[in-house]
Amino acid sequence: MLNLLTTKIVEKQYSKTASFSNRCNNTISEAKVVTIDVQAAKNLIQTDHVYLDVRTVEEFVKGHVDAAKIINIPYMVDTSKGRVKNQDFLKEVSSAFNKEDYVVVGCKSGVRSLYATSDLLVDGFKNVKDMGGGYMDWVRNKFPVKTPEAKEEL
Repeated sequence: MLNLLTTKIVEKQYSKTASFSNRCNNTISEAKVVTIDVQAAKNLIQTDHVYLDVRTVEEFVKGHVDAAKIINIPYMVDTSKGRVKNQDFLKEVSSAFNKEDYVVVGCKSGVRSLYATSDLLVDGFKNVKDMGGGYMDWVRNKFPVKTPEAKEEL
């Protein structure tokens, strides 16, 4: 039952990401991406998993998942020609993680994280999971977030 549900979530995301695939010149590989919901992701990052936020730096600093172990490495970067795939993504992740590390990958809605997770699996990472629904679902479930503190007026 869980595999069927996960498959349906991933299939739904595949259909949502066709135009995204063309924009970042990437296709979903044959790697088996495991997509988990935000509750499962929350449970994992409260134990032994690191949360890899693949949103842009600007998105990350506005608010992010509250996790003890979290790192932001953008999968896409904003340029004068629009948002494009971060060509150094795999190199940056490889310098921050070992290929055996337990990682939950998240983004805003679950699209970029799906592609990032696929790329990581193809690159030899063994224990990465995609957080379906992304930060939007995390917030919708009222899970803890970190946001910039309001500056006090002098």
